[in-house]
Amino acid sequence: MAPTPLTVGQLSRRLKAFLEGEFARVRVLGELSKVFVSTRGHVYLTLKDEASRVECVVYASTVRTLAHRPDEGSLVLVEGDVSFYEPRGTVQLVVTWIEPAGQGRLQAAFDALKAQLLTEGLFAPERKRALPFLPRAVGVVTSAVGAARRDIEAVIQRRSPQIPIVISPCTVEGVDAAPDIVRALKVLGRRPDVDVIIVGRGGGSLESLWAFNTEMVARAIAACPKPVISAVGHETDTTIADLVADRRAPTPSAAAELAVPERDALLYTLALQERRLARALEARVERAGRRLERAVSRLEASTRARIVARRRSLEVLRRRLAAAEPGARLARSRGRLEGAQARLHRAGERRLVAAREALSLALARLEALSPLSVLARGYSITRQGGRVVRRFDAVVAGDELEILLETGRLQAVVTGRSGPGEEG
Repeated sequence: MAPTPLTVGQLSRRLKAFLEGEFARVRVLGELSKVFVSTRGHVYLTLKDEASRVECVVYASTVRTLAHRPDEGSLVLVEGDVSFYEPRGTVQLVVTWIEPAGQGRLQAAFDALKAQLLTEGLFAPERKRALPFLPRAVGVVTSAVGAARRDIEAVIQRRSPQIPIVISPCTVEGVDAAPDIVRALKVLGRRPDVDVIIVGRGGGSLESLWAFNTEMVARAIAACPKPVISAVGHETDTTIADLVADRRAPTPSAAAELAVPERDALLYTLALQERRLARALEARVERAGRRLERAVSRLEASTRARIVARRRSLEVLRRRLAAAEPGARLARSRGRLEGAQARLHRAGERRLVAAREALSLALARLEALSPLSVLARGYSITRQGGRVVRRFDAVVAGDELEILLETGRLQAVVTGRSGPGEEG
């Protein structure tokens, strides 16, 4: 005869009575793989070994009495009562005491690899490479569907939307994660346009982040030909990848901020340098003009002095001729003298004309370098709020503009705009 069937509630009550009666005040040895603190102060734990795992809870009232606060990866001895939650049919251990029982398996592996790589010099500051100031492209090694990718893309597009993002997707958790991360790193390392690489994922337990604590990933980061930023987990998580990378960021968003500069700040710096260059150019033109004026003045003074000296010499010769008086000789001498005088005057005039032409040419060149000459050729300068308007999309309809002409200025209001290839 078949036994009378139980309802789900009856089975749950029997299980609760059996488990809680049989396993009251048990002591369990295991490794902590997850630790979560709720907003009410309760601590939820996952206690595991190589064969199985059990969920645990430490209520806030008990947490305040604990001498040892649990950390992920540590091996602990817990004491508590087995509790069966009837509405969900789940079993958990209500922990009343925790004490350390030695080092956890994952933590021990982490510390051993850390010591080995430290001895090899992979963490040394002198091997860390500087990040490029303005990368041509940013490579990202992370999950194709994770929040880390979205955070990195959002920050880069906000700060420097002109910089391309090259995603090399990979798994970031599980047994296949480490070789997949190495493969993705090598793909980006061979890209000539990628100047910096971000490797990362969101937060998690020591177990879920373990791929980034493996030797193969650490050595792949160290051997990567491009600078690497590690952004694994949250700010409180530290992995081997963080220690080997050229820079460590507390979060994926912070890694994106390290990888690219802010475009608006760059544009402001460029505009500032442009104004300084314009002022320096104006000062050089002004100094060149003053030097030219002084050179012309010296040339004119030298020419006049030479003419005066020639005239004095001519007068001396004239007096000598007058003293030597024979008639015909005097007439011939007078003729030669008048010819010499005419040539002297012509030579002086030619020198003076040449000097004036050189002065005019220099003044014309100086005028061509002046911003005012641009206005004289029919161009104008448009300003808004004291700043020069260089692009059509820098203003909108209704904006008030100031237009500088060769003589005077105009006040205008924008009624429409159009870009290259558009009809206004």
